[in-house]
Amino acid sequence: MQQPLLSQTNWSGVSVSVVNQCNVYSLEIQGVNDTCFHAFETEFVDPLAEPVYRTLNKKFTIFFGDTGTFYGTIMIKNKCNRDDTTIYLTLKVICKPQKCNWFSAKLKQYNQNRYFQWQLENVYPDSCLRYEYRFYDYQTGKTDTGKHYNGLCNYTFPTAGKFKMSLSIWNRCRNCDTVFAKELTILSFESARLSSLQTRCDSLQAKMTLVASDPKDTCWKHYFRVYRDATLDTIAAVRWNNPNDLSLYQKYAFPDTSLISASSKGRMFEYRFPRKGRYILAAQWSQVCLNQDTNCYARFEIPDCYADIKKLAPPAEAPIEIFTLQGQSIPMNQPLPKNQVLLFRYRNKSAQKVMVRD
Repeated sequence: MQQPLLSQTNWSGVSVSVVNQCNVYSLEIQGVNDTCFHAFETEFVDPLAEPVYRTLNKKFTIFFGDTGTFYGTIMIKNKCNRDDTTIYLTLKVICKPQKCNWFSAKLKQYNQNRYFQWQLENVYPDSCLRYEYRFYDYQTGKTDTGKHYNGLCNYTFPTAGKFKMSLSIWNRCRNCDTVFAKELTILSFESARLSSLQTRCDSLQAKMTLVASDPKDTCWKHYFRVYRDATLDTIAAVRWNNPNDLSLYQKYAFPDTSLISASSKGRMFEYRFPRKGRYILAAQWSQVCLNQDTNCYARFEIPDCYADIKKLAPPAEAPIEIFTLQGQSIPMNQPLPKNQVLLFRYRNKSAQKVMVRD
């Protein structure tokens, strides 16, 4: 009769460490740093022998959803000696997990055109939490899973249309979950345009194109904002003068302290810059009923328009010709435009820049 082979592996240094906090158990198989050890097959069952946890890792964490006694087997193989051993564990979970309080949780939304961002408020990052953002497209019938980082999700909808966003949160330590769901009608702001014109050296007129299909739609609000701070003067001239460089608007913070003018009176805007320097004009289309908006920007560099002006009113001697700085002649029998730099020419062939104040 052939005798069974005795184990060639010294298993005396192999053990399992167990650390628990309430219903969360952290286990690690120790003494298996030798590369010969492999295939750490672990299974835990409940008193009815129903599996509750399986893993092939040598370091793992189990989250028990209820109290009770759980039985575990950990099989470790030694591929060099072609033998194995099994460690048996009994875990008595006596601490019942606390229930979750989701009442304070809020889902904050930010959006720009078809780009949306959601951030959970009053729910702090926790290794116990698992999130899943899902977006259902009513047009195609397809569902997309949104990527996130600790609950912060950025998502760009593929087209305008109707969608459903849902966020599922599961606290695996406490074995409880909740769901946020929201119907979204995504608008298209592709036709949004901002046109601007420097009517004088230091003044501009700006206009937004109409995005709303119905001009009388009261859900639409329009905002203009002018920003100015020292940061803008540090931007290289090549970049500032490049209209295709839109990254400037993404990196500029648009702080409230830099806001020098604002208007919500409609899609038309007139403004006179107070001094020389660089300025940014932001135009915002806002659909307040659907909580969606978009922004367009324009940048301006204003010189010292009045540096060489010596008089602020027409001189005593009558000029023989009057021109704008763009070279346009103003007839002598017409009233002079106010608050605009003009060029006066006299009979002695001298010329002078003059501003006629209100």
